[in-house]
Amino acid sequence: CYLLSFSAILEVNGNLNCRCVKTTSDYISPKRYDSIELRPVGSTCRRIEIIIKLKSSAKVCVNPDAPWVKKLLKRIAGT
Repeated sequence: CYLLSFSAILEVNGNLNCRCVKTTSDYISPKRYDSIELRPVGSTCRRIEIIIKLKSSAKVCVNPDAPWVKKLLKRIAGT
């Protein structure tokens, strides 16, 4: 029980600097993008985060596993 509690605390503390609480898999047209921020896995957040800033200044966290996001990342990487 102690180990489980300690593990849960580490998980919470390990994700304190994640910016995305929720993500969407809904398609967003590139015409609406102002910029894209890619945040890799690191010591402060244990998951990849992709944040799209829209021309309306809104920021949207997208699901990196969504098919359209995977295609977008491949296009950005040039592969």
